[in-house]
Amino acid sequence: MNIQTENPYFEIGAVSKITGLSPNTLRTWERRKFIEAGFRSPTGRRRYSQEQVEQLALMKRLTNMGDSISSIAKLNLSELRSRVLEYETRHTEARTKRSSSDKTKVLPIGNIAKTWSGNLPSQFLIAEKDEEHPDILMVDLDVSAIECRRRVSVAAIEYPDVPMALVYDYAPSELLRQFSKEGRFLIRIPCSPELLTHYLNAALANATHQADPTAQSEISLNSAPRLFTDKQLATIAASNPNIKCECPHHTSALVASLASFENYCRRCEIESPTDKEVHEYLGTEIGKARAIVEDALLYLCQKDDLIIPPDTP
Repeated sequence: MNIQTENPYFEIGAVSKITGLSPNTLRTWERRKFIEAGFRSPTGRRRYSQEQVEQLALMKRLTNMGDSISSIAKLNLSELRSRVLEYETRHTEARTKRSSSDKTKVLPIGNIAKTWSGNLPSQFLIAEKDEEHPDILMVDLDVSAIECRRRVSVAAIEYPDVPMALVYDYAPSELLRQFSKEGRFLIRIPCSPELLTHYLNAALANATHQADPTAQSEISLNSAPRLFTDKQLATIAASNPNIKCECPHHTSALVASLASFENYCRRCEIESPTDKEVHEYLGTEIGKARAIVEDALLYLCQKDDLIIPPDTP
């Protein structure tokens, strides 16, 4: 690997060690047009980019799982990641198929994690801290960056052999990139209970899926008071609407996302005092938008006869 250039490259020997593909296989795949080295040295030596190395590693995993190289050669990096995730999740779901009396124990850490774990299907059991050994940790990042790092570190020390999934809506991109580099499994919420189930099963399998770390709770005093709590929104999102569309689900998810962004702006006010005015303004304006969408959600609930659950612990 050359570390002098802005975009590092890997020569064929290094690529072979990283991916497990022999140099002969790499040359054969290139000859058959399955992949092509990013560029060549002045002496003709093959050189691969960092993205190509990951692409080759994923192709190796998929061929080990039974895919033919010709069937996956045209997939881009994102499609390869998704295919590996799908295979690993299916394998885990088949391997860990349990009886109704043997459920997956989820330990939620943080209020947001507790809210969303409450709507998981019956195959999951919500574990209590210090009472049961969990199968998986569900840790939310809806706190300051310092507290996020502390929370994840403590959880890793207390449960060293337990898989961990980090759930977030809005969080600093640098923090997400750090967790991604550490191999933490990232899940962006809000999402449906079915999708959350899929992700948790993948995390249990130590899958390679990582949510995009660059994609992105105290509300500003100038914001309108909230009509719905996080728990109420999560329950509405998981309900079965009478109208033949998904509008209540999508609208409740939108409210939850806007409320999360308000909280994120408040944390930014504290952590970035020099930009306090900007974040105050953003939090206030987003609060107005959230109030408008909440009114729309309330209208939908009334029209669809959806019962708004009480905000009980």
